[in-house]
Amino acid sequence: MREINWLRVLRRAAYRAGMLWGRSAETGTIDALLRGARQRRSSVLVLRGEAGIGKTSLLEYARNTAGGLRTAMVRGSEPELRLAFAGLAQVVTPAQNLLATLPGVQARALRGAVALGPPDPTDRFAVYAATLGLLAQLAEDTPLLLTLDDAHVLDGPSVEAFAFTARRLVAEGIVILVATRAGQPDRGPWGDLPSLTVMGLDEESVAELIAKESGVHPARPVVKELTRSTLGNPMALREIVEKLSAAQLAGRRPLPESCAAESTASVLFARRVAELSDPALTALFLLAISPSGGLAEVLEAAEILQVPEPAFEEIEVAGFAVLADSGFQLAHPLVAAAAVAAVPPSRRRSVHRVLAAVLTEPSQADERAWHLAEATLGTDEKVAAALEQMAATARSRSGYTAAATALERAAALSTTDTTRAHRLYAAASDAHMAGQSSRARELLVAADNLAADDERLRVALAAGRSRVETFTGHPRLARQILQETAERNPHLDAVTRAELLTDAAMAALLSGEPEHALATAAEAATLAPEPVGKVALVTMLVRGITLLHLGDYVAGARLIRQCVEIATLPEESRPAVEYVILSAGALNWVEEPAAALETVTPVLTGLRAAGALGLLPFALYVASMAETQTGRISAGHAAATEAVDLAVLTGDELWQYLARSALAFVEAVRGNAESCRTQAARAIDLCEGTKDYPRDAAEALALLELGLGRYEEAIGHLLDGARRTPVSDQEALVESHPYFLEARIRSGRGLTRRMAVLVEDMAAEVQFPLRAAVASRLRGLDSEHDAFEHFETALDLHKRAMCPFELARTLLAYGERLRRARRRIQARQRLRAALEIFQRLDAQPWADRARREITATGESVRDRAAVSVLHELTPQEHQVARAVVRGATNREAATQLFLSAKTVEFHLGSVYRKLGVRTRTELAHRHPELADG
Repeated sequence: MREINWLRVLRRAAYRAGMLWGRSAETGTIDALLRGARQRRSSVLVLRGEAGIGKTSLLEYARNTAGGLRTAMVRGSEPELRLAFAGLAQVVTPAQNLLATLPGVQARALRGAVALGPPDPTDRFAVYAATLGLLAQLAEDTPLLLTLDDAHVLDGPSVEAFAFTARRLVAEGIVILVATRAGQPDRGPWGDLPSLTVMGLDEESVAELIAKESGVHPARPVVKELTRSTLGNPMALREIVEKLSAAQLAGRRPLPESCAAESTASVLFARRVAELSDPALTALFLLAISPSGGLAEVLEAAEILQVPEPAFEEIEVAGFAVLADSGFQLAHPLVAAAAVAAVPPSRRRSVHRVLAAVLTEPSQADERAWHLAEATLGTDEKVAAALEQMAATARSRSGYTAAATALERAAALSTTDTTRAHRLYAAASDAHMAGQSSRARELLVAADNLAADDERLRVALAAGRSRVETFTGHPRLARQILQETAERNPHLDAVTRAELLTDAAMAALLSGEPEHALATAAEAATLAPEPVGKVALVTMLVRGITLLHLGDYVAGARLIRQCVEIATLPEESRPAVEYVILSAGALNWVEEPAAALETVTPVLTGLRAAGALGLLPFALYVASMAETQTGRISAGHAAATEAVDLAVLTGDELWQYLARSALAFVEAVRGNAESCRTQAARAIDLCEGTKDYPRDAAEALALLELGLGRYEEAIGHLLDGARRTPVSDQEALVESHPYFLEARIRSGRGLTRRMAVLVEDMAAEVQFPLRAAVASRLRGLDSEHDAFEHFETALDLHKRAMCPFELARTLLAYGERLRRARRRIQARQRLRAALEIFQRLDAQPWADRARREITATGESVRDRAAVSVLHELTPQEHQVARAVVRGATNREAATQLFLSAKTVEFHLGSVYRKLGVRTRTELAHRHPELADG
């Protein structure tokens, strides 16, 4: 094969250099990012713009000016769009010698993903974490510039891996520049990353570009017209300038009327491609649909199709591609689009068929399957089976998006409705694993419409649909689907029916139908095949939580404690991890946060080790609530913040809702009003439409308003939360909430008789000391004559509960009442104790209230000396400090927290400076509380 046509390469380079006219703002931004990388600051920038606007030229500028940096590049292409991790392989394969430096789980996952090792079925996020680890290793000695060109045609799994990495960079010295088309979804993988929209050139820059390309100084009216007609698109300008004479450019002859019509991106190359000979067009189409970039198979297919070698020379001369022994590269993705559009469908199919025939290596099986699919008109079971095998390979490498796409195409090629339905069901499962809930729902509905005669499949489809609906905020619909399925299939075997009813009971609980949940769970329990396992655990959980909801705390708590016994069985015996996490969460509700932490901490460790980010936000949410309840506010804040970050990365809205609500709650305790309201608002935004999420966000807002003394606002938030909760008796739900009852009392409304009886009943449940203590405090606030007795009872109960924040709130309320009764000495004693706790917790508004009360007793208040310095740490710094105090090395901490070792080192340096320590040993000695939990 010939050597590279360097004249063509130089021409293209000069063209791209010309496209940088008028790009001083963009190149200045890139220069700043590169300077930051040299100082070990990491950054990412997404360049958005229409085709031909100059994004690729800006990436080339970055690579050409990246002196002192290592460079790596990835380029998306249409043919590789359906091949899982094809883009990622462009980085991993050249750097495969570094894979041995990654943790074992990550190395195996990454090798399997890009076919450098055996498939390693795992959570897809293990691959993403490994991508971060590999890029960090590439930048270990020398800063790194990674450019991702044509990211809009990069395969989905690779996009997710790079986007995950972009969000975890801090101090590695890595710059990631992404070029993608304008109009990509704002909520897509790149949606919330820093971005820059590349606009068209102004008239001055257009004039300079025309002069550089043509050697003619253009007339001002010509510049104005070409700028208007092309919107300043450099590629469109070049295409038009090549057709214009010197007289036309100088304004001595009129411009052709076709200029404006041929200036849009969609037809930039269409005219020139249409001028190719038929053999050259076939040759260009072969290049356009070949994903490998290698010429051997292309030339073999060309020989079969009787395409002569001069056809490839014609392509080179036209500037559509650069060919060499090592492979080929098209001048622009629009070349491929133009070639595909120019070839008639029948010829496309024949070319795909021939190319599939020459792809005979086992490693080319996926490419062969797609070419066969493109060559098929109608149905073909053999091709569908090949795509099914392709999906299995992608799935084994955690490429769930690619697997779903292959199965969806396989379903279209299937010869019977039954096989089509089965393949759509499998595609839905892969889509769900990829975090594509809407797509999974559509596939399940389509499969159900085809599975009329296959009841077993319809049962499986209903179970799958219910999971999707439950975890996307529609548990009521999920319950209806499961109930209808159970009624439609009365003769199901006991195990299948028990699992259906179990899921229906959980959905009923989440949708605010406790009585139905209780009855369904009880029926499922009678069918459970064993005393442990999913059915036993979930039915027990549902019954326990439902009884709590209905007010029977004694029976509910007993069942929840039994759940934990099942949830903490040896790994081979216990149910799925999500139910273990839910069991730990339920312990928080029955005042056992220490047991909740004990249950969820091993789960967190296991999820981190496996890189299983899918469930990690849920576990962190549970841990955050437990940490906060036990008074470790900084730890709770750090866990909630990490939960939000990871939930956003994974795209799971339910976990994001819970995580943001937990973070809002911690901020409410601290009195950070702006942050609390921001997180709660973002959580509530996720409840839009018909979604049925719990009222956690409203509770956080109510607590914030209580601390600020805005009692009517607190009541309003709780009422709003109840309206978003699908329960039959919203009024009773609100009236039972301690925040609502306190706001009623403090606002001067007082309690109704029904509310007062409810509080008395709560106070009598001394086996739940925190609940009873809060109720006794409410009685003290509402009482005219025996308030002090109620407050003393509350303090006695607090001794048995582990919740410093609520203890301090009781002390504050007691001190307020004592001061108003002119018992100042006793008031000061209670208020000082409250202030000390609030300061330790960094609960600023509550501490301010305690200070004001102390001042009102006639005593001055010292500065806030008791505040823990740990509150000065950022959430990520707190997580890093906690990991190293527990004995982790920098690299081990990085693996646990899905960061790079450089970022851990950077955060640890900040921890040392803020806390005034120099070593890990000193950190552990001064702050042993970091090792707790």
